[in-house]
Amino acid sequence: MEGYRLMFWLGSFVLGLIVGSLISQFFISKIHETSLAPSFQANGQNTTWTLTSRKHVVLRIATTTSLDATGLLDVVKKSFEDKYPWIEVTWVAVGTGQAVELGKRGDTDLIIVHNRDLEDRFISEGYGVHGVTFAYNDFVLVGPPEDPAGVKGSKGAVEAFKRIFQAGEQGRAIFVSRGDKSGTNLRELSLWAMAGVDPSGKSWYKEAGQGMSQTLMIADQLRAYTLCDRSTFLVFKDKVNLVILSEGDPLYLNLYRAIPVNPKKFPNVHYNESLLFVSFLVSPEGQKIIGTYTKDGAKLFNVCFGNLTSLGIYDPYEYDEESGQVRFYRELLSRS
Repeated sequence: MEGYRLMFWLGSFVLGLIVGSLISQFFISKIHETSLAPSFQANGQNTTWTLTSRKHVVLRIATTTSLDATGLLDVVKKSFEDKYPWIEVTWVAVGTGQAVELGKRGDTDLIIVHNRDLEDRFISEGYGVHGVTFAYNDFVLVGPPEDPAGVKGSKGAVEAFKRIFQAGEQGRAIFVSRGDKSGTNLRELSLWAMAGVDPSGKSWYKEAGQGMSQTLMIADQLRAYTLCDRSTFLVFKDKVNLVILSEGDPLYLNLYRAIPVNPKKFPNVHYNESLLFVSFLVSPEGQKIIGTYTKDGAKLFNVCFGNLTSLGIYDPYEYDEESGQVRFYRELLSRS
């Protein structure tokens, strides 16, 4: 009888150890599935990160076509996912106007765009938070080598667009616009306005309604002029018979800004993961990836996190010492 009691006691003890071990392993695994992120305030906005599950998350980005067509986002995605393997980065490449609209509907977690007016409005209306500029390139005016409008001899962007308008009116030139409310299209429209002319409705002014690469191809077929970001042109220059005819004007400066969608307006967005991605873009690692990225030997982007003033730009939203977004992300990186 004593032998049975001893065996029962030993069996119960062993079973208890096994059950206790399983319960312990369960809670340990839950701890390892989480990451703690910092909490502080920036630009008058309370930003709190809490324990975030490391279960699989799909981060949705609405981005400009240039970041996609050049292949830069593919490289950033790989490095980011290696560092944060529970986050899968996906994106749709559209014009800046469309990207902003996706953000306003809460259909994306993060937008990466390049039109200052639309960006500022997106933030001021409460759709976006903690936007920060992380890279830049420039626009170039390209056209056929014979340059029927004489753009090559113009002194700057405004004069170049005046010459194209005059040549178009005389039947000597064609201009292909993206016509899609993208950052490139909006810059083009502002340059026509600065030149004091309006090409809309003119027979020589063609609206493609397409992305940058497709617009380049159409301009090539029509032997026409078009405005293009330099990075995309460098990638496609061997596929078209177009050349750069006007460049270097400060009006061609093209800044890229990343803006997480506001979780207070859209609770469904993956806000923490958006901050992780933007923090990666502005981190030393991310800035190195962007600044050294080349395609066929050509450097496509320049980095500028925290250095916009060197380009002659001061934006209080980003650079205010107490509440600016540069300070916000530097503190975020210091606590990661």
